[in-house]
Formats: sequence, C-alpha cells, structure tokens
Amino acid sequence: MSKRDQEESQSNSKSGVAAVDRAFAILGAFTHELPVQSLAELARNTGLYKSTILRLLGSLEGFGYVRQMADGNYQLGPKLAELSSIFQDGFNLRDYVEPALKEVVDQTHEGVSFLVKDGDTQLCLFRQDGRHAVRDYHIRVGTRLNLDSGASARIFRNLSDPAKLPHPLPRYYAISRGEVNGEMAAISAPVFGAGNELVGALQISSPIARFSDDRVAMLKAVDTEASVRLSISLGMDPRQFSPDLEALQD
Repeated sequence: MSKRDQEESQSNSKSGVAAVDRAFAILGAFTHELPVQSLAELARNTGLYKSTILRLLGSLEGFGYVRQMADGNYQLGPKLAELSSIFQDGFNLRDYVEPALKEVVDQTHEGVSFLVKDGDTQLCLFRQDGRHAVRDYHIRVGTRLNLDSGASARIFRNLSDPAKLPHPLPRYYAISRGEVNGEMAAISAPVFGAGNELVGALQISSPIARFSDDRVAMLKAVDTEASVRLSISLGMDPRQFSPDLEALQD
C-alpha cells in the first residue's frame, strides 16, 4: 500500500469513527423524559447540525434503530428492543457486581456486600470479605436482615419508588453505627438500573473502632463512586446523577 493509500485509509477510518460517535449521540439524546423528538430538538440536544443528523437518521432508520413518525418527529426503533432482549438473555448480575465489590475491597480493605430487597427483608446476594484480621463476620451470602435498621435498610425504605426520586439524583448514602450489630458500623449507597429502578445497595461494613471521621469520609467517597459506576453499567443514564452527596436520614 502506498503512502497516499495509507493516509486515505486513516482519514476514512477517523471519519467512520466520528460518524459512529455522532450516531450514538443521536440515540443517546432519547430519554424517558424525551422519547419523541423533532429534528430541531435533536439538533439542540446533540449539538449537531441538522444536515448531519438527517444523514445519520437515514442510516439509523434503515437499520431499525430510529423510526420517523407520521408527524415528522422521531423515536427509537424496534431494533433496540430486539437488542435489549438479547442483552437480557446474556445478562448475569454477578458479572457486574463482583468486579465492583473487588474494587471497593482493593481501595478500602474492608468487607463489602451487595444487598437486594426481598419481600419484607433484605438479602445479601454477593459478598467480598475485607483484608483486616478484625472484620465483619456477621454478614455472609444468603444472610437476611430486616428493613427496620441499618444503612442498607435506610436505602430500601427511602429509594424504592422511582416515581418519588428527584431529578437529577444526588449521590445518596446512609451510615449506621451499631444498629444491626453493636460492634459493627456500615455505610451503604444505592445501586440503580434502567428507569431509575433501585436494584440493590452496596454496603461497606467494619468494626465501629475503624469508623473515624477521616475514614468515614474516605469510605463514603469510595462507596458512592462505586455505586454510581455500577448503576451506569446496569443501565442508569449517567446524566441522571448530580455531583451532590446527600445522607439519608430517618
């Protein structure tokens, strides 16, 4: 291949990547709040020229990713529902949660659990032990806890109804000291999925003696960041989150 051919190939490659980025920007502009949009709205919400959007909409519509309605507005197409179904067929929550738990342990050396609401209780679905000699041995995979007390219980009591959540969402967290076990403390952050549905809670727990103010500040930062990343990987729109931290109180 000549130098000129190589340069043309690189140029086409860069152009192709840019086109893909713009196409994804168009798809990403559709939200639960804006499921149907005009060309002008898409231009405003993507920052792209109308001519560029029209060209890409032609391709997206041809493959079923976008559909033009009778009134000229646009909505997402049926191909995305098909892809969503394929994703669900291969979806395994463990594949997403366990790496997040390991990352939290790597940063804090404390034990971390992923709990879900199950009826009138919360259930520990996944668990990664900490690396300290003295650690929380009271919660294991399969442990059931009530919803009356504890950090994660506060998450489930306050954030389980998507309709009552604010927009954008603060980075919520809850702290408990000695509520479930007199010797242990915990900090928990919510994990959301698509449609702002509360999927579970990411909870770091350790002996109360290690819950100094400085350490709590570090654990809070790690836990909330991990919960946001996990929420996004489970389908939460990253634009739904605000940078504000907010403690959940009873």
